[in-house]
Amino acid sequence: MGNILQSTSTLSVLPEAQGEAASLLYQNKKWILNSHPEGKFNAARDATLVEETIDISTVADDKVLIEVEALSVDAFIRTMLDKTDNKVHGSSSIGKSIPALGYGKVIKGNNKFKKGTTVTGLLGANNYAILDSTGLIPVIRPPRMKPTASLGMVGVSGIAAYVGIFVSPSKCPQKGETVVVSAAAGAVGCIAAQMAKRCGARVIGIAGGEKKQRFLLEELKLDGAVDYKRECTDLTIGEQLDELCPDGIDFFFDNVGGEALDEVLQRITLHSRTVICGAVSHYDSGNINNKSQMQGPAHYVRVAEMSSSITGFNMIHYSKHFLSAILYLTWNYYRGTIVCPERVEPKIESFANCLEMLFAGGHCGRLIVDLTTDSAKKIKHKTL
Repeated sequence: MGNILQSTSTLSVLPEAQGEAASLLYQNKKWILNSHPEGKFNAARDATLVEETIDISTVADDKVLIEVEALSVDAFIRTMLDKTDNKVHGSSSIGKSIPALGYGKVIKGNNKFKKGTTVTGLLGANNYAILDSTGLIPVIRPPRMKPTASLGMVGVSGIAAYVGIFVSPSKCPQKGETVVVSAAAGAVGCIAAQMAKRCGARVIGIAGGEKKQRFLLEELKLDGAVDYKRECTDLTIGEQLDELCPDGIDFFFDNVGGEALDEVLQRITLHSRTVICGAVSHYDSGNINNKSQMQGPAHYVRVAEMSSSITGFNMIHYSKHFLSAILYLTWNYYRGTIVCPERVEPKIESFANCLEMLFAGGHCGRLIVDLTTDSAKKIKHKTL
């Protein structure tokens, strides 16, 4: 029996295997859930990297086999790791692959996706994924756009920002209004903040630490920055907002919830709009799936007092706006008027630590794991 290991992009066949019936085997590495996190996600405790062999001949005709090229590290992943099922995102069972959005190339197709098609969807934290066609869509890449932009700027992050700024609220930010964006150094937040600036608004970003303050002020050119970690100031979040928003807050794009939401609600103006995109402050604790442990906004009555509104959105309910969002984002991508920086870590081995990093706030923009440099192997195996 002849066999040889090669990179996933090339395959050499030993002479004795040529001309004989053969089946391709793929050495897959994947992160599985080892235990439901108790509190913060701990990569060493809660996740395990395992290896398996996938025989392409055993992949059912209605399934596709995808070679994953890149994965996005998103906050929603944490909501799927608890014992309690998340009603929106679903959940991951012990021993199953940790969920992750990504894109990759179909290496065995079905009646919907041909071999060679690049698709995106919930592929999981693995080198290879066997999936049905549900939830997969083809990736359309405009010329001169880097592939990873489909996970950030013109992907989920950009579309979420677009819906939250232009579609969900009764009125988008107006010229001269004061807009506050929480988690403004993150993938969604930084795009939303730049959209608000393009509307002519005065934009204040909330983020933690000196590095992110510089990013908001020097790179995104926001009008002010609140440091919730208080590395750059002794002032509380509320005191910083009072300094930066003396006339109140007209529009709030919230990715965090918790204290930031409470402080903003105390300072909203007449007919203000608050948009709830996420609640990251409740994700890593696991409280998002244990509502009895979640602390709601103490100052929600201000919404009534100021004849204001709070709206939320789930992207899957706004699919009819995706095309307009992608066109808007693509136009600004090419002009350089909206940017989403990327931190790219190599190889599947880095994924679990990247998920920890996400909640520690150790990066700006989109966090991506690049699998194109991975060491996954493909074997040519002669069948008998």
